[in-house]
Amino acid sequence: MFPFAGRNAMMQIRVEHRNNIAIMHIEGKLFLENLTSLLNAWEAIIAGNPEVVAMNCSKLVSIDSSSIGTLVKFFNEAMSKNIELIFYDLNPSVKKLFHTIHLEKFFSVMNGKKFETDYLKKYCPTAS
Repeated sequence: MFPFAGRNAMMQIRVEHRNNIAIMHIEGKLFLENLTSLLNAWEAIIAGNPEVVAMNCSKLVSIDSSSIGTLVKFFNEAMSKNIELIFYDLNPSVKKLFHTIHLEKFFSVMNGKKFETDYLKKYCPTAS
């Protein structure tokens, strides 16, 4: 877990590995002040050369423009390394932001059930 206090709110990142899938569970507010935690988690994950990196955003409350820029950087790095980057279970406000700035045209965005069906069952057949 990579906790970091920023803007009077705690952001936590927990990384889970399932075969060749790395899942980042992000909780709280993702702002410039706590990007270091996200960057450290990303670098550790990428060093393991996964096929898929998924970001569980169900508990991501809000995100600022600096963090969006970092996610775009992650997308570009993932593409250059043939890693599939997925965002799933976005809360309504984050989903609206992704839609407003057209991020879903670039990012793979889905609900948790689709992620489980399309990825966990494919890459981790024993996952339930």
